Amino acid sequence: MEPLFYTAKPYGCTSTILYGEFKQRGIEIEKKEALLMASAIISDTLLLKSPTTTEYDREVLGVLAQIADIDIDEYGLEMLKAGTDLDDFTEEELINLDAKEFEKDGVRCVIAQVNTVNIDDVLQREEKLKEAMNNEIENKNLDVCILAITDILNSNSELIVLGNRTDVVEKSHHLEDDKVFLEGVVSRKKQLLPLVESNI
Repeated sequence: MEPLFYTAKPYGCTSTILYGEFKQRGIEIEKKEALLMASAIISDTLLLKSPTTTEYDREVLGVLAQIADIDIDEYGLEMLKAGTDLDDFTEEELINLDAKEFEKDGVRCVIAQVNTVNIDDVLQREEKLKEAMNNEIENKNLDVCILAITDILNSNSELIVLGNRTDVVEKSHHLEDDKVFLEGVVSRKKQLLPLVESNI
Protein backbone atom coordinates (compact mmCIF):
# COMPACT_ATOMS: atom_id res chain seq x y z
CA MET A 1 0.00 0.00 0.00
CA GLU A 2 2.97 2.32 0.60
CA PRO A 3 6.37 2.73 -1.09
CA LEU A 4 8.96 0.36 0.34
CA PHE A 5 11.83 2.00 2.22
CA TYR A 6 15.10 0.10 2.05
CA THR A 7 18.85 0.53 1.71
CA ALA A 8 20.69 -1.46 -0.93
CA LYS A 9 24.42 -1.19 -1.51
CA PRO A 10 26.79 -3.56 -3.34
CA TYR A 11 28.82 -4.69 -0.34
CA GLY A 12 29.73 -8.17 0.84
CA CYS A 13 27.72 -7.98 4.05
CA THR A 14 24.67 -6.18 5.45
CA SER A 15 26.68 -5.25 8.54
CA THR A 16 28.90 -3.12 6.32
CA ILE A 17 25.80 -1.16 5.37
CA LEU A 18 24.75 -1.08 9.03
CA TYR A 19 28.11 0.44 9.97
CA GLY A 20 27.42 3.29 7.55
CA GLU A 21 23.99 3.82 9.12
CA PHE A 22 25.58 4.11 12.57
CA LYS A 23 28.13 6.64 11.30
CA GLN A 24 25.57 8.66 9.36
CA ARG A 25 23.47 9.08 12.50
CA GLY A 26 26.44 9.79 14.74
CA ILE A 27 25.75 6.77 16.94
CA GLU A 28 28.75 5.25 18.69
CA ILE A 29 29.25 1.54 18.09
CA GLU A 30 29.77 -0.32 21.36
CA LYS A 31 32.13 -3.26 21.81
CA LYS A 32 29.44 -5.97 21.75
CA GLU A 33 27.83 -4.45 18.67
CA ALA A 34 31.20 -4.20 16.95
CA LEU A 35 31.92 -7.86 17.70
CA LEU A 36 28.58 -8.98 16.26
CA MET A 37 28.99 -6.82 13.15
CA ALA A 38 32.58 -7.93 12.63
CA SER A 39 31.49 -11.57 12.99
CA ALA A 40 28.81 -11.06 10.34
CA ILE A 41 31.30 -9.59 7.87
CA ILE A 42 33.78 -12.42 8.53
CA SER A 43 30.99 -14.97 7.98
CA ASP A 44 29.53 -13.43 4.83
CA THR A 45 32.90 -12.79 3.18
CA LEU A 46 34.60 -15.98 4.41
CA LEU A 47 37.23 -13.93 6.20
CA LEU A 48 37.46 -11.50 3.27
CA LYS A 49 38.26 -14.30 0.78
CA SER A 50 34.93 -14.38 -1.06
CA PRO A 51 34.73 -12.59 -4.43
CA THR A 52 31.74 -10.71 -3.00
CA THR A 53 34.15 -8.85 -0.68
CA THR A 54 34.68 -5.14 -1.37
CA GLU A 55 37.39 -2.77 -0.21
CA TYR A 56 34.81 -1.08 1.97
CA ASP A 57 34.08 -4.40 3.72
CA ARG A 58 37.80 -4.66 4.49
CA GLU A 59 37.95 -1.11 5.78
CA VAL A 60 34.86 -1.48 7.97
CA LEU A 61 36.02 -4.82 9.39
CA GLY A 62 39.31 -3.20 10.37
CA VAL A 63 37.51 -0.45 12.29
CA LEU A 64 35.11 -2.88 13.98
CA ALA A 65 37.95 -5.20 14.97
CA GLN A 66 39.67 -2.32 16.74
CA ILE A 67 36.50 -1.46 18.65
CA ALA A 68 35.87 -5.14 19.50
CA ASP A 69 39.54 -5.65 20.37
CA ILE A 70 39.98 -8.77 18.25
CA ASP A 71 42.65 -10.07 15.90
CA ILE A 72 40.77 -10.49 12.62
CA ASP A 73 42.67 -13.54 11.36
CA GLU A 74 42.85 -15.37 14.68
CA TYR A 75 39.26 -14.69 15.72
CA GLY A 76 37.90 -15.11 12.20
CA LEU A 77 39.48 -18.49 11.63
CA GLU A 78 38.30 -19.76 15.00
CA MET A 79 34.78 -18.53 14.30
CA LEU A 80 34.59 -20.05 10.82
CA LYS A 81 35.88 -23.39 12.06
CA ALA A 82 33.25 -23.42 14.81
CA GLY A 83 30.55 -22.97 12.19
CA THR A 84 31.62 -26.00 10.17
CA ASP A 85 30.73 -28.74 12.67
CA LEU A 86 28.18 -30.67 10.63
CA ASP A 87 28.01 -33.86 12.70
CA ASP A 88 24.66 -33.07 14.30
CA PHE A 89 22.86 -32.52 10.98
CA THR A 90 21.09 -35.20 8.97
CA GLU A 91 21.78 -35.40 5.24
CA GLU A 92 18.37 -33.83 4.57
CA GLU A 93 19.21 -30.95 6.90
CA LEU A 94 22.65 -30.51 5.34
CA ILE A 95 21.33 -30.01 1.82
CA ASN A 96 18.76 -27.51 3.09
CA LEU A 97 20.98 -25.50 5.46
CA ASP A 98 21.71 -22.96 2.74
CA ALA A 99 19.85 -23.83 -0.44
CA LYS A 100 18.63 -21.48 -3.17
CA GLU A 101 16.06 -22.53 -5.75
CA PHE A 102 15.69 -20.79 -9.11
CA GLU A 103 14.24 -21.39 -12.55
CA LYS A 104 15.49 -20.28 -15.96
CA ASP A 105 13.96 -21.16 -19.32
CA GLY A 106 11.89 -23.90 -17.69
CA VAL A 107 14.88 -25.51 -15.95
CA ARG A 108 14.31 -25.82 -12.20
CA CYS A 109 17.53 -25.81 -10.15
CA VAL A 110 18.65 -25.89 -6.55
CA ILE A 111 22.16 -24.92 -5.51
CA ALA A 112 22.88 -25.88 -1.91
CA GLN A 113 26.08 -25.05 -0.07
CA VAL A 114 27.79 -26.28 3.10
CA ASN A 115 31.02 -24.89 4.52
CA THR A 116 33.73 -27.13 5.92
CA VAL A 117 37.41 -27.22 6.75
CA ASN A 118 37.74 -30.69 5.23
CA ILE A 119 35.84 -31.68 2.08
CA ASP A 120 36.73 -35.37 2.50
CA ASP A 121 34.99 -35.44 5.89
CA VAL A 122 31.72 -34.40 4.25
CA LEU A 123 32.23 -36.79 1.33
CA GLN A 124 32.26 -39.71 3.78
CA ARG A 125 28.48 -39.21 3.72
CA GLU A 126 28.35 -39.02 -0.08
CA GLU A 127 25.90 -41.85 -0.72
CA LYS A 128 23.41 -40.63 1.88
CA LEU A 129 23.80 -37.07 0.61
CA LYS A 130 23.02 -38.26 -2.91
CA GLU A 131 19.97 -40.12 -1.64
CA ALA A 132 18.73 -36.94 0.06
CA MET A 133 19.41 -34.92 -3.08
CA ASN A 134 17.49 -37.39 -5.26
CA ASN A 135 14.57 -37.14 -2.84
CA GLU A 136 14.65 -33.34 -3.24
CA ILE A 137 14.68 -33.72 -7.02
CA GLU A 138 11.61 -35.96 -6.89
CA ASN A 139 9.70 -33.98 -4.26
CA LYS A 140 10.32 -30.57 -5.83
CA ASN A 141 10.27 -31.70 -9.45
CA LEU A 142 13.79 -30.35 -10.02
CA ASP A 143 15.85 -30.72 -13.16
CA VAL A 144 19.14 -30.43 -11.32
CA CYS A 145 20.28 -30.38 -7.72
CA ILE A 146 23.79 -29.16 -6.91
CA LEU A 147 25.52 -29.43 -3.56
CA ALA A 148 28.63 -27.28 -3.18
CA ILE A 149 30.92 -28.50 -0.38
CA THR A 150 33.12 -25.47 0.21
CA ASP A 151 36.52 -25.56 1.89
CA ILE A 152 36.62 -22.20 3.67
CA LEU A 153 40.33 -22.47 4.48
CA ASN A 154 41.61 -23.10 0.96
CA SER A 155 38.77 -21.44 -0.99
CA ASN A 156 37.78 -24.44 -3.11
CA SER A 157 34.55 -26.36 -3.66
CA GLU A 158 33.59 -29.90 -4.56
CA LEU A 159 30.25 -30.14 -6.36
CA ILE A 160 27.87 -33.07 -6.31
CA VAL A 161 25.55 -32.70 -9.31
CA LEU A 162 22.41 -34.83 -9.81
CA GLY A 163 19.32 -34.72 -12.01
CA ASN A 164 18.39 -34.90 -15.69
CA ARG A 165 20.16 -31.61 -16.51
CA THR A 166 23.63 -32.21 -15.12
CA ASP A 167 24.82 -30.70 -18.40
CA VAL A 168 24.39 -27.25 -16.82
CA VAL A 169 27.69 -28.01 -15.09
CA GLU A 170 29.18 -30.64 -17.40
CA LYS A 171 29.21 -28.31 -20.41
CA SER A 172 32.00 -26.45 -18.59
CA HIS A 173 33.47 -29.05 -16.22
CA HIS A 174 33.75 -32.82 -16.57
CA LEU A 175 31.88 -34.75 -13.90
CA GLU A 176 33.33 -37.94 -12.49
CA ASP A 177 30.99 -40.04 -10.34
CA ASP A 178 28.61 -37.06 -10.26
CA LYS A 179 31.33 -34.80 -8.79
CA VAL A 180 33.72 -32.07 -9.85
CA PHE A 181 36.35 -30.11 -7.91
CA LEU A 182 36.41 -26.37 -8.59
CA GLU A 183 39.53 -24.56 -7.45
CA GLY A 184 39.00 -21.02 -6.18
CA VAL A 185 35.20 -21.28 -6.21
CA VAL A 186 33.44 -20.25 -2.99
CA SER A 187 30.61 -17.89 -3.97
CA ARG A 188 27.27 -19.21 -5.14
CA LYS A 189 26.12 -15.75 -6.23
CA LYS A 190 29.19 -14.65 -8.18
CA GLN A 191 30.66 -17.96 -9.35
CA LEU A 192 28.30 -20.94 -9.25
CA LEU A 193 25.06 -19.29 -10.37
CA PRO A 194 26.60 -17.59 -13.43
CA LEU A 195 28.25 -20.88 -14.40
CA VAL A 196 24.97 -22.77 -14.26
CA GLU A 197 22.88 -20.06 -15.93
CA SER A 198 25.34 -19.71 -18.80
CA ASN A 199 24.87 -23.42 -19.62
CA ILE A 200 21.07 -23.51 -19.58
